[in-house]
Amino acid sequence: MSEDDNQVPSALVAVGTKALVVRSAALVKRGLALAESLQPDYQLAHLALGLELGHRGDWDGAIAEYREALRLNPKNDLAHILLGAAIRKKGDPDRAIAEYRAVIRFQPDDANAHFFLGVALREKGDVDGAIAEYREVLRLNPNFATAHDRLGVALGDKGNKDGEIAQYRKALCLNPNGESTHIHLGVALTGKGDFEGAIGEYRQALRLNPNNGRTHYLLGHALEKKGDREAALQGYRAAYELKPQEPDIREAYERLLQQVSR
Repeated sequence: MSEDDNQVPSALVAVGTKALVVRSAALVKRGLALAESLQPDYQLAHLALGLELGHRGDWDGAIAEYREALRLNPKNDLAHILLGAAIRKKGDPDRAIAEYRAVIRFQPDDANAHFFLGVALREKGDVDGAIAEYREVLRLNPNFATAHDRLGVALGDKGNKDGEIAQYRKALCLNPNGESTHIHLGVALTGKGDFEGAIGEYRQALRLNPNNGRTHYLLGHALEKKGDREAALQGYRAAYELKPQEPDIREAYERLLQQVSR
């Protein structure tokens, strides 16, 4: 294959990866599969195809693509991390942890590997291990907003509510549009009795995503705790309209509706 021909797989991978955004199955298969056929050792094609297969729920297929990328380059850190994520989806955190640790062995300063190792450790119930990994991430990259958020969650697991809230605030300083962090902070503030603060966080989250029924429910709960039953009912009603199948949302809405209607 000539030097010019080497650009062909790159172009085809670009077609395939662009198709991931527009969710065009035909373009994905055409671009990525053809790239692999022209240059089977093209690692990016295997990774991109693995991502698409994972998006479609074919985790076995995704795992096979990531393993092929690793066969071509055992030190491909992204392949290890994606493989670990796919294995976690299959319910095997131990093997996922092994993939993340494989990256750390040859690349100790890989913040992403430490981050995902922390996620997997917390899923296994090793909260102390997760906290240690998130702190290592933040030593390597103090501006990693999601690591601050996850560290906050883990500190909350350990009962360190002040530390939890401090980490959420750091995350939001770095990324004010972190919907999940606004929600996490709202829950933590509710637990501390700061209902006004919680209401503000839930409203920020709903500004970012007005269709999150769970956030409407949490807003309603905080408003009810504050004593504003009319506004709480509006929150519960919005939650019920979005998630009528959720028992706790339905119960809260019907209960408060009956109380307010008396």
